[in-house]
Amino acid sequence: MKNKILGIVGSNNKKSFTNLLVDALFEEIKMLDKRFQTKIICLSDYKIDYCIGCITCFLNGFCPLDKDDDFKIIRRELLESDIIFFASPVYIHNVPGKMKTFFDRISSYTHLLSYAGKIGFTLTATDNNGEDYVKDYLTKIQKVLGIKNLDNYIFKNINNNLEQFVQTNANKTLKCLEDNYGYTDRSLESYFNYLKDCYHGKINSSLQQEYFELSYWNRPWIKECKSFQEFASKNGKIQGFKNNGGVEFDNQ
Repeated sequence: MKNKILGIVGSNNKKSFTNLLVDALFEEIKMLDKRFQTKIICLSDYKIDYCIGCITCFLNGFCPLDKDDDFKIIRRELLESDIIFFASPVYIHNVPGKMKTFFDRISSYTHLLSYAGKIGFTLTATDNNGEDYVKDYLTKIQKVLGIKNLDNYIFKNINNNLEQFVQTNANKTLKCLEDNYGYTDRSLESYFNYLKDCYHGKINSSLQQEYFELSYWNRPWIKECKSFQEFASKNGKIQGFKNNGGVEFDNQ
């Protein structure tokens, strides 16, 4: 079992209750199964510049902003992890601006399925409402990144007990991982086939050959893949999750 768990906490509050939840959950998981290693990235602790919409990542395969902020650290942690939690409080039925900026900075990965071969969970914290909007959004983002989502946890301050929530969902997480087989599901297979059609000219023939995304999808090992499961397995082995499907940000 691959056992490095990473939590991305999207709160702007350094003393966030969401961070407390994730920390307690991870500690409980490690207590129940000592094979697991965990790390939490609170986005509020990092300098993350806003995406400026230059589309360099889509066209050339790297983000020029990585030279000036801390985002390359986050990319590295994501690539070196096996299981990824996206955790967010509810801000007006959505994620906080810091987390939206995080997603904006990895938006090109949604065209590459860069994290195929990783397993995902989400955690949403709210005082009262809006949790379904955030849960659905976090789940969708995991899918388009190639992450197989196994479960989504919701903590509502008005009717949840912290200790019970942590114990229940730590056990659920371990059970999900134990019962899981492979890196795919129906939605991932569908999205994989859609992207292959797009970049092999069946849907969108306007892209030029020199565009990074097009050259990526025309790599021989990808063109040979008949399923997302095959793609995810090869992605992990060939790339070793060291250069994110071919996007080597550290060298730009």
